[in-house]
Amino acid sequence: MSFVSLSYGLFLLIGVLVYYCIPKKGQWIWLLLLGMFFYAVSSPAGSLFLLFGIVSSYLYGMYCSRCGKQHLQKKKKLWLAVAIFANLFLLLFFKVFLRLPFLAGGFWQRFAAIVPIGISFYTLQIIAYMVDVQRGKIEPERNPLRYALFVSFFPQILQGPIPRFKQLSGQFQKEHRFVYTRFIESLMLMLWGFFQKLVVADNAAIIVNRIFGEYEMYGGVYVLIGAFLYSIQLYADFAGCVCIARGSAGLFDIHLIDNFDHPYFSCSVKEFWGRWHISLSSFLKDYVYIPLGGNRKGKLRKYINLLLTFLVSGIWHGAGLSFLVWGMLHGLYQIAEDALAPVLTSLAEKLHIRTKTASFRLLLQIKTFVLVAFAWIFFRADSVRMALHMCRSVVTDRNLYVLFDESLYRLGLGGREFRVMLYSIGVLWLVSFL
Repeated sequence: MSFVSLSYGLFLLIGVLVYYCIPKKGQWIWLLLLGMFFYAVSSPAGSLFLLFGIVSSYLYGMYCSRCGKQHLQKKKKLWLAVAIFANLFLLLFFKVFLRLPFLAGGFWQRFAAIVPIGISFYTLQIIAYMVDVQRGKIEPERNPLRYALFVSFFPQILQGPIPRFKQLSGQFQKEHRFVYTRFIESLMLMLWGFFQKLVVADNAAIIVNRIFGEYEMYGGVYVLIGAFLYSIQLYADFAGCVCIARGSAGLFDIHLIDNFDHPYFSCSVKEFWGRWHISLSSFLKDYVYIPLGGNRKGKLRKYINLLLTFLVSGIWHGAGLSFLVWGMLHGLYQIAEDALAPVLTSLAEKLHIRTKTASFRLLLQIKTFVLVAFAWIFFRADSVRMALHMCRSVVTDRNLYVLFDESLYRLGLGGREFRVMLYSIGVLWLVSFL
């Protein structure tokens, strides 16, 4: 069941009407039923894997509660490793293993038809829960149905954000009354999400798909346009769906964290990752980077930990070497920024460059956007070879004339539709700027 479908609108309408009419003590049970129905309709076979994740992580929480905080730490870590491995295995099986080229067709592809929706998100959600329970940061949820609601809450299971147990559990235990202003704000947030998704992202995707789908025909300036529009498409699609998710949750008076903080206004790649897919960045920092040692063991170890963390990020996003290259690029970007920071600061002082001005900040923002957009080429391309071919054509193909001879109107959008897309991108930029 897609966010941008009439069936989802009807589902949401019925869900909200019943939610505020039933006794308030039973509201959380209704949310659980909605979540289970939503998932069963959207991914019938995948429901079994969702149920496995819920049961395995719940049982681990109960095991930890019986062991106590100070006892049997080795056994708790052992069973934690087993539970994490079991859930990660399913994630990697569906996200990576089934997408390997040599498994195309045949027996294994039967599993491709039952890929559980949202498995990338709820797997990290339950891993964070189990680790926090093992560390003693949170008390395990004893009610299995309340815990099932935490994992299966339908607005966030498709596109995130990836919530922590503390962020949601307390809200489910409260009684919620209808608040008109909150309700209208949620509808407006959903409307803004639909604008980003349908008007900005879907129109940009038409041109992006043409350029990347026929990359041998479209080189040079076309690649630059494709990289720019894909950067916008990816942001508007993801951020738009998150707005729809947050707005949907808000209709039930449940608050989900924002997953994006205008990332393309970042002055560095490090800042970009503090503003892009915030819940994933937070997860990688707390459960990958810091456990590896973070920045506590010297510069070299810090840089190795950064590369490993972004390697994990690349694997999480998809199968294929191009995703790993994308992750490595972002790791190398941050290493270069950190290593060159003292040199650039000293150089700015010697040249009397005022680094606090708006113009200098704009220069840094443009630099960051260019680096991120370059990495997106590898993220979008079907292979590293394809991405390298496209990047090479930027240098070898001299076709600046396509900006002036209406060639861009033959990429899938007519002149009017192309201008509407540009206006919508302008609206997106203006709202973000304001």
